[in-house]
Amino acid sequence: MGKSLRRFGERLKSTVTAMQSVPDSIFQGQESRTARGLRQNLQELLEHSSLTPEESGLALLAIATGVEHDALVHYARERLAALRVSLERMQQAAESAAVMGMLNVYYSFREVLRKDEEYGPPRLRGQVESDMLGFALSVLNGCEPCIVGHEQALRDAGVGVEKIHDLAKLAAVVKGLKTLSAIA
Repeated sequence: MGKSLRRFGERLKSTVTAMQSVPDSIFQGQESRTARGLRQNLQELLEHSSLTPEESGLALLAIATGVEHDALVHYARERLAALRVSLERMQQAAESAAVMGMLNVYYSFREVLRKDEEYGPPRLRGQVESDMLGFALSVLNGCEPCIVGHEQALRDAGVGVEKIHDLAKLAAVVKGLKTLSAIA
């Protein structure tokens, strides 16, 4: 019993540690007011939002993959591993960035031209891990019809406005972090 309890305590400690603070490596030594604000925003969204730790971790992984922010991808994977999320789920979340990137570009094209009858059905293949990830990635990519469709699907599934809003804010913060990393 003592060993089992000790192992549980160690797992709990590693989970809490992985989720406590955003690592400095994400900020590449930047200590500006902007960097501090982005750190605070990310910390708040990951620790005190309406999203569960798993939801925020999967969304962070998908969005960070979408903007190609390697340090954030690594951090998201560490957080998810500490939560015991399977490698398969992590891979699906990361791949959601590729699928939504493709779909967001295509449906933005369709929305701008508004000539559905001329172009016919898209015939594009791909699957997104969840509507939450599809929504967050669509916000990141600015695809209006996709944002509207995923938001409605989330609302229809009973997801609250606060959680939807937190996903949009997480996409915005990660975009800001990627832009900041280009300045360093």
